[in-house]
Amino acid sequence: MTDEYRLRKAWYVRPTWSDYRPGDIRYGPTRSKVRYSAWLDIRDACSDTTLIEIEVKRAAHADVRLPLRHPLADKLSDEATHCLLHAYGSNRDPYKAGYRNHFYTRRDDPHLVECEILGLVDTSAGWYEGMAFFLLTELGRNVALSLTPEYAP
Repeated sequence: MTDEYRLRKAWYVRPTWSDYRPGDIRYGPTRSKVRYSAWLDIRDACSDTTLIEIEVKRAAHADVRLPLRHPLADKLSDEATHCLLHAYGSNRDPYKAGYRNHFYTRRDDPHLVECEILGLVDTSAGWYEGMAFFLLTELGRNVALSLTPEYAP
């Protein structure tokens, strides 16, 4: 039986010399990748901190469950997929996915027109001299979330 979702694992992270408990939440596929990422951030301020001084514990309660790839995603070109993820706000930082809901560009942009034909965006919000707000529909948000990566690149 396969899972019904993709899992973004959460971890508590803190330097062992810190009094802050339980620690900051970070996301990553493994403890070691999260530890290394935290060390890269901490070493800028505390250059003598070693990897072993970074404590990492699972925070399963803060895990994020992401949906599996939506079947409609297979019908999108790579460019349309990029536009959809940009409109959803998840193409640069997947942890901020969903903070946006639109793409403002030329009304005749072929990639967004492709999304419009599939029902992923709507332009009824208004036009201005050949420009349009391509607002994500509920279906568009669901498809974009299903394409959002589990972790930042």
